[in-house]
Amino acid sequence: VSSRMWDWSLEPTASLYHTANSLEPLHAQFDYLKNTVSVVNDYYRAFTGYKVIAQVYDINSKKVFEKSASVYLPEDGVANYVLTIRFPENISQVHFIQLVLKDENGNDVSSNFYWRSTDKYEGSKTLTGPTSSGFEDLSKLKAAKVKLSYKTRQADGRYFVDIVMKNTSNGIAFFNQLQFLNSKMSPIRPSFYSDNFFSLIPGEKKTVTIETAKEKLSEGAMLVLKGWNT
Repeated sequence: VSSRMWDWSLEPTASLYHTANSLEPLHAQFDYLKNTVSVVNDYYRAFTGYKVIAQVYDINSKKVFEKSASVYLPEDGVANYVLTIRFPENISQVHFIQLVLKDENGNDVSSNFYWRSTDKYEGSKTLTGPTSSGFEDLSKLKAAKVKLSYKTRQADGRYFVDIVMKNTSNGIAFFNQLQFLNSKMSPIRPSFYSDNFFSLIPGEKKTVTIETAKEKLSEGAMLVLKGWNT
């Protein structure tokens, strides 16, 4: 499994962040075959007054569905099927799902982003279905713009870059990757990213911290943001 989370040069891949997100202790998740949303609680305590919000966007980044539900999270358990997503019959071939879990004070606890196609699942021995095929239309995503600002700090020989990003466009900024590079345009290794390979819906903000050793900056450094349509 680790070979899929890092490439041959020890650069983290999207799989690392996907796995970290899916294993967070409070996690709202979508079932591709049942179209339902459940919430996982890995803490040894229950949570009350929480709310999960599901939003669906089409290929043009238009919101076509939204639903919310109050949820009680049992201790070390799962709140199953707290809501069902109803996809419009005329929805675009490729579309997107944003799940947000909020606590009793309205603060975001978990956020999860999916892309889905209208392809039907034809069995385990095929590469078919809403999670596996029919994603050619991702090429139709319009260009998006992300505004980026950052601050740096140092502590105990470590160097930190705290980055704030905001999608300032009307379209989804899909599958964005931050890279911390040296003057030769090579990744500064090892560097640790609090998150990466993420998508932003219109107006959404995200904070990411990059950590590396101070001595790794002897050749200078630059911050690069790459994206599918950014």
